[in-house]
Amino acid sequence: MLEALVIAGLVAAPLGSAALFLPARRHERAAGAWAAIWRVILAVAGSAVLAAAAVGVLYLLKATEGNLVIGGAAVALAGLLWLPVTRNWSPRAHLCWASSTYLFAVYLVYALEWTFASRLGPESTAGGVLLWCLEVVAALMSCAYLWELCDALGTERWHRRRAPLDPRRRVPTGALRTVGPAPDNAPPLVSVHVPAHNEPPGMVIETLRALLRLDYPCVQIVLIDDNTDDESLWRPVESWCLRHGVTFKHLENWPGYKSGALNYALQHLTHPDAEIIGVVDSDYQVEPQWLRDCVPLFADPWIGFVQAPQDYRDWRHARYYRRLYYSYKYFFAVSQPSRNERDGAIFAGTMGLIRRVALDELGGWDEWCITEDAEVSLRLLRAGWSGMHVDESGGRGIMPLTFEALKGQRYRWCFGGIQLLRMHWKSLLPGQETTKNHLSAGQRWSYLSGALQWYGDLLGLLFFIFLLAGAVNLATGGGQLFRKLTIFLVAAVPVLVLLGLVRAIALLRRSTGATWRDAIGAFFIWQSTSLVVARASVLALFAKKAAFLRTPKTSERTSWWHALRANWPETVLALLGAAGIAGALTKTSTLSGPLLAGLLFVPTLGMAAAPFNSWAARRAALPAWLRERRDTEYRRERHAFATGIATGGVIAVGTVVGLAIALLLTGRLSTGPSLVRPIQSPPATTSTPAPSTTPTSTPTATPSATPTPSVTPTATTVTPTVSPTSATPTVPSTPATTPTATVSPTVTSPGTPPSSSAPATSHP
Repeated sequence: MLEALVIAGLVAAPLGSAALFLPARRHERAAGAWAAIWRVILAVAGSAVLAAAAVGVLYLLKATEGNLVIGGAAVALAGLLWLPVTRNWSPRAHLCWASSTYLFAVYLVYALEWTFASRLGPESTAGGVLLWCLEVVAALMSCAYLWELCDALGTERWHRRRAPLDPRRRVPTGALRTVGPAPDNAPPLVSVHVPAHNEPPGMVIETLRALLRLDYPCVQIVLIDDNTDDESLWRPVESWCLRHGVTFKHLENWPGYKSGALNYALQHLTHPDAEIIGVVDSDYQVEPQWLRDCVPLFADPWIGFVQAPQDYRDWRHARYYRRLYYSYKYFFAVSQPSRNERDGAIFAGTMGLIRRVALDELGGWDEWCITEDAEVSLRLLRAGWSGMHVDESGGRGIMPLTFEALKGQRYRWCFGGIQLLRMHWKSLLPGQETTKNHLSAGQRWSYLSGALQWYGDLLGLLFFIFLLAGAVNLATGGGQLFRKLTIFLVAAVPVLVLLGLVRAIALLRRSTGATWRDAIGAFFIWQSTSLVVARASVLALFAKKAAFLRTPKTSERTSWWHALRANWPETVLALLGAAGIAGALTKTSTLSGPLLAGLLFVPTLGMAAAPFNSWAARRAALPAWLRERRDTEYRRERHAFATGIATGGVIAVGTVVGLAIALLLTGRLSTGPSLVRPIQSPPATTSTPAPSTTPTSTPTATPSATPTPSVTPTATTVTPTVSPTSATPTVPSTPATTPTATVSPTVTSPGTPPSSSAPATSHP
């Protein structure tokens, strides 16, 4: 019966996912109750179509009548059970979610059952159970990503999403700034804080010029220079601020990093009549209408913060920066709107506004967390305030101009996300609202899943190591490891991996407007930072400070050697992956070798993308003022080389040691006789087992979801050996039925979890 359920899921999930991404003609739908009824009718009809497709495939595979009914009914029932939860989604999003989660569930049940049925001994069974637990975690992370995907693409009527503004009314009217007492019924005074640290003075001054052009009558601009050690960088900015009436303060030996500087500005520099605090990074060019678009939302007295998207400029001139731009855009195009619908959006720092009285009530910015912006938004929501994300971009900044700076940013975001989880995890657990914790279930889910998704990169790395160990075992003729495979697992793993990859890339393309080529490039930018994110997710569990140490400075005309040296841990893992692919391809007599080689390809290419992206970023031609900014990033990187090499190499060295241990283990397992005879799937009272093939083993891993921003996807899988007589599996309904084809599951390996590849949907 389980086999019939798995086959039904393998048919329904790809069809349901394809329906979501196929082009659809937009048209107005009826409002009110009739719209909801129509969605239910279409969802039920779609579930019936998927069930019929599953029954048709089972019929072609000569399944028994009982299994035909069970497979079709299970798919239809999954679609019906999710209707109350997905009632606001389009029927296509509902079908994608219902069919995919159904496949996740039946795969996990079947994999657990087969782990025990393989009877490979206590050690192998314990390893198989541990692997199954990792598969469960991967499946949950994939569901979190898939929910955002279906929510962003399938929601037909948004309740908290502001309608697009009319661009015709956005006409700048000058830069009238009133810092004194405002007349009655005047807009609230906004104090815009601009923290800067070791930034080129020309870039900072251009940011201040843009703020002076704000089309808003009551604004104060405050520049806080945070511990810039080169006086030649901050003195020109100070002189410019004195000439143009901008509040300026240089802090020296001031603790707390950015949050410490913002607290100083809040307590000592902010005008006493200011009602709203704005935060703008020192590289942003703010649009004149930004405050006019966002401040009116504070007319709701319970709005605590408003966040506009982080947007970027000057990214079209080079392929690397274009793809990096699309990888950033995902979070604000998909994750934030989905979270905002449940009042779970985050305050992302720059281009954000926060109500001053709310910030004062919380005691200001917390200086223990390096992502103080996301942390303060969680405390605001917990205190009973609401947040609001808007879709319109209010300004554009500069992306990290070196790949090493991007890795440092991702490290800090991940470290801060785990810090937030460590400090506030009790508030995020399911429970009733209290006077001290006003978080709703949707808000808790948004923040909890956003933090946990950072561990998708670590999970992907673990499965990558499993795959490498399986390649070693396969190349050396090792014995059975964790789980025997049947043709059903053989079919499930590639489907799960391919679905994850296609969903990630298709969603990137559809949500950002990227071409297929740029969407694939953006996907591999996520992949190429997975090692540094995995490292941060582990260190953040124990360390209190994120002392990320980056790679050494290289010139603009860098060579491949410099890029490889700057990213040597990723390079080592890429070489190991290439060796694993070559080792797997030495066994082409069965499906095991080619399948394992194919599934090692994506994570290996992701690791190899790190030095490639480093080289591409350093070779990209930039205007003179951006080259100055890139040189600043080089100077920052130079201060942290030694520890970056030490900590970064630990994972690569650990991988090599782990592979050596796995090699010894597989060698020991292969010296003894087989622990069990080939197991038929399922056992029949009148069936002759097919002759077993030479046992081989291949571990598997799955793509796991990172936000954005989130989980960085990694694709991995299992490698089975199928008996020549197993070309057409028959799914019997009872043990008394004799199958017409027999599977000889003599290959053992960890199974690949049902996961959807996803971006790091977690922002800082």
